[in-house]
Amino acid sequence: MDKVRVLLFAMTGFGNNIFNVLTRQPFVEILGVLTSQREVKPFPYYECEKLHDLITKKRITLYEGLKLKEEKVHQFIRTLAPDLILVSSFNQILPKAIITIPRIGIVNLHPSLLPKYRGATPTVWALINGEKETGVTAHFIEDEKIDCGRIITQEKIKIDPSDNDGTLRRKIATLSEKVLIDTLSLIIKQPKETFPLQNESEATYYRKRTLEDSEINPDHPFVENLNKIKAMTPYPGAHLTYNGKRYIVSSAALSNSKSQVGTLDSDDRKLTVKTPEGIVLYRINRG
Repeated sequence: MDKVRVLLFAMTGFGNNIFNVLTRQPFVEILGVLTSQREVKPFPYYECEKLHDLITKKRITLYEGLKLKEEKVHQFIRTLAPDLILVSSFNQILPKAIITIPRIGIVNLHPSLLPKYRGATPTVWALINGEKETGVTAHFIEDEKIDCGRIITQEKIKIDPSDNDGTLRRKIATLSEKVLIDTLSLIIKQPKETFPLQNESEATYYRKRTLEDSEINPDHPFVENLNKIKAMTPYPGAHLTYNGKRYIVSSAALSNSKSQVGTLDSDDRKLTVKTPEGIVLYRINRG
């Protein structure tokens, strides 16, 4: 069997896991990796090697910062003649001119159980909404609609009470390795048309999170605030404004504390706040 010529569009984090799986497949020829400029922010919010460095060490060609809207990029990808384009945590929408190039198609590995949680930051919104599970979905990109297209396979994962956005992303990144291995096996054997369409009646879409989404209101339900803290940890951090001061909060707990409300313990960095549900101790990040 001829090798499958694969082009990867990815960013640090999920992209690392996908790249590593590809390098272990004897039937795959990696034509190169398209990625963004090096991230300034602490993306992907857990410790891992920069994808740029990983690719360079493996002596695979790196294409950094290409704009997919440009015709010259379309032509360049045509000259590479990929059989398959894989997408993992990429920050550009693929235009139709690129979607039609690969023989097998374009496959995206998305960190949610599609058709639910379409959009750029699904782990954040799953945590905010208090979901008990999420997962990874491999699906074809068939047009410029976000996270639509036929589902190839998906795997579920439990969201633990202790998870935050960083730990959940790491777990999903690991899970994506199994999803990719299963996906490659399936798409080599089956034509795209044999895979099921997504059920649009079940689809949900969530926008990219903003700094405004990180604000905590002590008058809101405790569980709502706790979920928001998890979703905003470790970046950008949940923010609480109290008595004119703004704090970054790392955790919260209901308490029977007799401490004076509104005090900040300088030793363990706990802010005591009275709320409609009782006293809440917010742990404050040092800064």
